[in-house]
Amino acid sequence: MNGLLSLLWPRRKQPAQEAEGQWPLSLPLVRFSERAEDTWTLADAVCGTLVTGETGSGKSSGPGNLLARKFLTNGMGGIVLCFASDEAATWVKRLKKAGREADTCVFGIGAPWRFNFLNHESSIESGGLDHIDNLVNLLMDIVAVRRTAPLGNEASFWLPQKRLLCRSCLSLLLMAGEPLTLKGMNDLIQSAPNTVEEGKNADWQSRSHLFAMLERAEARSGRHSEWEPVMNFWLYTRAKLPDKTRATIDAEFLGMVDGPLSRGKLADLFGTTTNIDPSACFDGKVIIVNVPVEEYREAGQYAALIWATAFMRATMRRAYKAPADRPVFLFADESQAYSIEQDVDYHATCRKKGVCCVRLTQNIPGFVKSYGGGPSAQITVDAILGNLVTKLFLKNSDPTTNAWASKLIAKEMTYKHSLSNSGSLQSNSGFNSSSSVSEVEEASCGEKEFLSLKNGGAQNKHIVEAVLFESGRLWARDQRWIVRKFKQS
Repeated sequence: MNGLLSLLWPRRKQPAQEAEGQWPLSLPLVRFSERAEDTWTLADAVCGTLVTGETGSGKSSGPGNLLARKFLTNGMGGIVLCFASDEAATWVKRLKKAGREADTCVFGIGAPWRFNFLNHESSIESGGLDHIDNLVNLLMDIVAVRRTAPLGNEASFWLPQKRLLCRSCLSLLLMAGEPLTLKGMNDLIQSAPNTVEEGKNADWQSRSHLFAMLERAEARSGRHSEWEPVMNFWLYTRAKLPDKTRATIDAEFLGMVDGPLSRGKLADLFGTTTNIDPSACFDGKVIIVNVPVEEYREAGQYAALIWATAFMRATMRRAYKAPADRPVFLFADESQAYSIEQDVDYHATCRKKGVCCVRLTQNIPGFVKSYGGGPSAQITVDAILGNLVTKLFLKNSDPTTNAWASKLIAKEMTYKHSLSNSGSLQSNSGFNSSSSVSEVEEASCGEKEFLSLKNGGAQNKHIVEAVLFESGRLWARDQRWIVRKFKQS
């Protein structure tokens, strides 16, 4: 193994961080060259990392694997969002290799872990009935992955109506003393009256689960300021809506609360009790969310976003101070599947909260599509990716991504020489020649650079190459970008 690869992939297994409370921001994680100045530290990691590359480029097995291994060997806790069905097994092997078996928590079907995220959030200081908007925002953030927002002026009506439905569900369950679950929300919506007259009907009242919850809420919390607005919503406001309007409002939530996360085995994971929550990461636990999108589709997206959103909230509440507090990580392969607009604000604050976010994705158009497409989505993507300071660009044939990367790295001034000849065979003066030099701005890293990078495999001796760029940093020989090699495991 040559010198450079030895720096990136040392043969000697690194021990996990042993000294409790010793995670200075200067902690070295990766040596990207023989120069000490090219050491990538914890201070760099908490500023966020983006890894892009086409299918088969070596994102996960190259730089993704290296970063994961460095986080684990330095004692970090974190959340892993699984897209592929075999991803959880890969992380279990990484943890074992790092001597972190005791910190391994695989959250999925057949595992013992449970996370009733709604009850968990309502039990903390900023949750509960008196802080109901915090719970509403949590659920709205998760539901946001279903980007079915209406067009034009309708948007100013539908979003507040969906928030009101969410708020009324959660408030009623809390006032009735019921557990906060997706199934509980679904039961309320499904048993609500469709007209004001139906809500007054004695026969309906005797059969309706919603009416029974209203009676229980009145007995327990009838004097609370939230009671009357909630009662009016269910029996009057919602019942007066036209059928088509009401159905449209309900549809956004029923996709989740009346879906696989509220019934069967997946409902057990999120709708029963809680024996693990994101705060476990602060003690070094690594929670692998093994509900892969590849297998569970939209339910897998919801499961990942439940954990990611709860993790974001937990880290934002934490009073982090280096070097005493343990840094944590959020690792998302195919991260376009877990994208919500709140990522913009979150990535902007990760550094002061000690969070190392790593997002792997294939290309920029996939990210833009995941945010709904169009100019607004492009602005959101630019804002999010701009807050991921370290960027690794692997082999890619997508012209949009390559042009974006080339433009990001910026241009530099070069000098072009030109030579011209003039004259005639019939002229006594013969030929004249002249030369000139002109300054020209050209891309520092042209788009063609991303087409020929090595993508691992036996044909490349299991070497993956990536263009490394970090805003505001010059690498060896004062270069804005360098090509680095990674050994596939």
